[in-house]
Amino acid sequence: MFKAVIFDLDGTLLNTIDDICDSLNQALEDNHLPQITVEACQYMVGQGVDILIDKAVADKTKKEAVKKSYLTYYALNQRHKTKPYTGICETLETLHALGIRLSILSNKPHHDTISVVEYYFGSELFDVVMGQKPDNRPKPELDGCHEIVSLLGIQEDILYVGDTNVDMETARRAGFTSVAVTWGFRKPEEIIPHHFIIDAPHELIRIAKKGNHS
Repeated sequence: MFKAVIFDLDGTLLNTIDDICDSLNQALEDNHLPQITVEACQYMVGQGVDILIDKAVADKTKKEAVKKSYLTYYALNQRHKTKPYTGICETLETLHALGIRLSILSNKPHHDTISVVEYYFGSELFDVVMGQKPDNRPKPELDGCHEIVSLLGIQEDILYVGDTNVDMETARRAGFTSVAVTWGFRKPEEIIPHHFIIDAPHELIRIAKKGNHS
């Protein structure tokens, strides 16, 4: 059995795209810039807020203003339309009951990550919840992975679960066993390379039980 599972957040545990897109469009409107669609926004997220703004805003002189507005709006909007994917809560409860250590590593700003996780999942399921901290480089850099591994005190038998190629590259660099999920913000063929790919959360339980040496 695997000892720990590290999850991405947006597109993996929570469907956050509508609240992200709404917040970004409010910030763009404030700065007299064109709106974006949800479909376009799905390909802007996943690498942190700075990359999100870079992709949404061509005018360099307006990027800081849009970022500031976006962060303000997202703090207000993050509980409006966001919801866990079907089957996620039950899967997390099962993994937790098995004694597997659960953590989250997100490129979402750290305070937003903490806020949405506590609201949707409470404070008991996850040993470590980590978003993008000012001193940590975003995924696929390994700053957050190293911090989580250190806090857990576990060096091996770790699953990493995510919905983008950034997540898969993070897992590859860290030496984790990677699980791609198909219900998130990317098409299955875009989430590479991976060790496993799953179409429903409950499939993760079998993988976690099987372990890395079976």
